[in-house]
Amino acid sequence: MGYSARTLSRATLAADGVTAKEFIDRRVLVEAKRLLAHSDESAARITGLLGFSSATNFSKFFHRHIGKSPLSFRRTLHGTQG
Repeated sequence: MGYSARTLSRATLAADGVTAKEFIDRRVLVEAKRLLAHSDESAARITGLLGFSSATNFSKFFHRHIGKSPLSFRRTLHGTQG
């Protein structure tokens, strides 16, 4: 993009009240929840689509922000048990 991390962070902070990392994390979570709720893609496939290096990293990221694993989130939405 041609901007430093600090410049991007200041711009997102001014525009949205969050740092660039928080802004990106929010967008990733929105897309992760959308894919889990409205597709039959596997968690492994979603991991790759979202750019995570491993399913473990994706699961930890998702759990840290949402409070449950990606598959648990999907099961809750679809009313199924694992």
